[in-house]
Parts: sequence; structure tokens; C-alpha cells
Amino acid sequence: MKKSILLFFALIGLFTSCTKDKCTTRMTYVKYEPVYKTLDEIRQPIGMEAARALKNPGKIYLYHSYLLVNEQLEGIHVFDNSNPSNPLNVGFIKINGNLDMAVKGNMLYADSYIDLLSIDLSIPMQPVLADRDENVFPNYGTDENGRLCVAYTSKEVTEDVVCGENIGGGWGNPMMQEDMVFATMSQGGATGGNNSGSGRSGDATAGVGGSMARFTLNGDYLYTVDNSNLHAFDISNLSNPIQKSNVNVSWTNIETVFPYNNYLFIGGNAGMFIYDLSNPESPTQISEFQHANACDPVFVSGNRAYVTLRGGTMCENFTNQLDVIDISNIFNPTLVKSHPMTNPHGLSIKNNILYLCDGNAGLKVFDASNDFEIGNNLLASDNSIATFDAIASPYRDVLLVIGKDGLVQYNIANPSSIVKLSTIPVVR
Repeated sequence: MKKSILLFFALIGLFTSCTKDKCTTRMTYVKYEPVYKTLDEIRQPIGMEAARALKNPGKIYLYHSYLLVNEQLEGIHVFDNSNPSNPLNVGFIKINGNLDMAVKGNMLYADSYIDLLSIDLSIPMQPVLADRDENVFPNYGTDENGRLCVAYTSKEVTEDVVCGENIGGGWGNPMMQEDMVFATMSQGGATGGNNSGSGRSGDATAGVGGSMARFTLNGDYLYTVDNSNLHAFDISNLSNPIQKSNVNVSWTNIETVFPYNNYLFIGGNAGMFIYDLSNPESPTQISEFQHANACDPVFVSGNRAYVTLRGGTMCENFTNQLDVIDISNIFNPTLVKSHPMTNPHGLSIKNNILYLCDGNAGLKVFDASNDFEIGNNLLASDNSIATFDAIASPYRDVLLVIGKDGLVQYNIANPSSIVKLSTIPVVR
């Protein structure tokens, strides 16, 4: 007994000594730096500029024969993709603070830090700002000069830190969430619902986005998500969106939103949330599928939801898998099967073929006709690229894949033998 007491006090002394000596440990983590802007800096004019190279690519979007690629916090690259074997870089729409986009008719909806912009693309090479809805998205406080914190930049660093010190910082910022997804891709958001991609809702006037989208269209409504909230906008007048509701979804990080039939499937770190759009102005949560904390894009096809869970510094866990969820009873989604993956991100499905972005492990193509055998039915892969999101085009047998090194297009007429058509590289 005396020996135990002596050992106890010896351990206390050891830890106290460590504190006095400012114990340090070497760690690799994602470091965040706040971005502060004045209102004048936020509300800069938009406009078409000369084409430029990809440097820090974000979301991708198909609009008629055009391919739109977000340059994080700067604007949107415009490519003429009439020939996927030779996409032509034709211009750059400067949009300060942009991360997400959706297109209905000839109207482009894009975030600009705290504002929602409606941009008329009737003449695609001459975009015109039709409307600016101010302060519809959150900011994250002010600095001593009154400037708004509107985003976070991030980078991975390895350095000595004091034991127990809270490092990194910046959690809870949806803008930061977007940045850190791309910043950590090297580690081990109009969309709609059909089999071809997150982006259609059966609406021929809507474009097609990826599974990582935070903007989505359903009928005459635009839905967007930030870190914890779902926003609904009436866009029956395309040039004048009217915000109808702001619904709190979860206290955890929300990543993506995917529409299917008359529902929204929202992916978050703690689970998948399903919202009914019977009243499109005020979506109502009807069910939830919970899982361990992990980043969580969602793609829906038929009566199945496909959810990729990934771990890592930003995702608070080490889970890396594909979950197949039965949603035939929309009020009670249930797990069918989990398939181990390396570090899965975005995904797309077309004709029962699953195209999965597995981070540094590259693109993987699976036969998804048997829920229980997807992980064993690998048809093709390309591990030469790191991947983030994908769109299987509804218009032709083409797959678009975005990652930290650029965008690649594949011919997928034969899913077992995909053929690379073109690459748009990142220039650093």
C-alpha cells in the first residue's frame, strides 16, 4: 500500500516537472488562419477576365457544353467542354470569396463570402450581376478594426507544440471546412437527383454538380448549407432569390447536400440527415442515419444512399469506408453493408457503376449492382492522381474527376476499361 502511494506521488511529481519544463511534442496538424475583410473588400465587382491556370481548384459543375471549376475564394474558371478530349479554357469569372455554385436556366448562383450572387449567363462570356442578396451567409466575428472574419485558409504543418496546447483553431467555420478538405487531400455542394450525378432533379434547365456540393436545386428552390444550417431560397423569379427559411440541421460540421425526388440528403460529421420538401419553403427533418464522427458526402440512387466516411486530421476520426444505406423506408434508413476504403471522398453513380474518389489512392470504379459485394467488385482504377470529387455526365459516357493536381476526364463507355481523355493540370 505504501509503495502504491509513493508511486502515485512520484507520478504527480513527474507530470508537474514536465509542466514546469514546458514539455513539447512534435506534431503534424492543419493550421488555420482567419481571413478578415471589410464590406468594401467583400463586395467587389464581378466580371469576366482572361483565362488563367488552375491553382487551388474547388467544386466542379456541368452547364450545357460548359465546365465550371471553382478557384477557391477567387471565382470560377470557364471551359468550353464541347470536346472532352480537348477542353478549352475560355475565361475566368471573378467572384470574390466564391466556393460553391449552381445554375438554373441562364442564372448562376454563387456565394461571395457572406452574400449570395445571381449572375446572368445569357451570354456566357459576358456575365452580368443581376442581384446581390447581402448577409445571407454567416460571418465569424470581427477583428479590432471592425473587419469581418469571412473565411479561413489552411495548411498542413509539422512543428513542436507545447503539451496539451490547443492547436489549429478555426473549427466550426463552413468556409474553412471547404478549404481544409482540399488542403488535406494529400493525407492517408445546382445539384439534383438522378443516377447521373448530384445535380438534376429531372430539370433540364439545371446544371449538374458533384457530390461535395453545398448548393443544390429542387424545382423553383435553391438550397444551401453552411456548417450547421440549411437555407431555402425561392428562385421562381430567377434573377431575384428570396430567402424563405433558415433551418438548424446539426451542431456538428455539415459537409454536403444532395436532392433526390422530394427530399434532401444532408451529409455531416455525425450522420446523414433526411429532409422532406413537401413544403419547399420550410424543409422538415424526417429521419437521420447516425455514424461515428467522420467526413460524410452522400450520393443517392434508387432506394439506396451511398455514404463515404473518411478520417484524418479534419474529420476527427480514422474511419474510412463506404456505407450502403437502405432508404426504401425513408423514415427509417438502415445500414445494408460497409465496405472498407482508403480515404474516400466524393462519388458518383451511373447505370449501377460506382465511381469513387479514394483520396491519394486515386479513382476506383466498382460494380454496385450487389450491395454486399461492392468492395470485392473493383472494375478499374487509376492511382496516378489524388481525387476529391467526380461527376458521371448524364449527357455522354464521360466521367469528370477533380483533385489537388487538377481535373481529369475519362471515357467510361466500358467501365472495366476507362480511358483518360484529357487533363487540366494545376499550375503551382
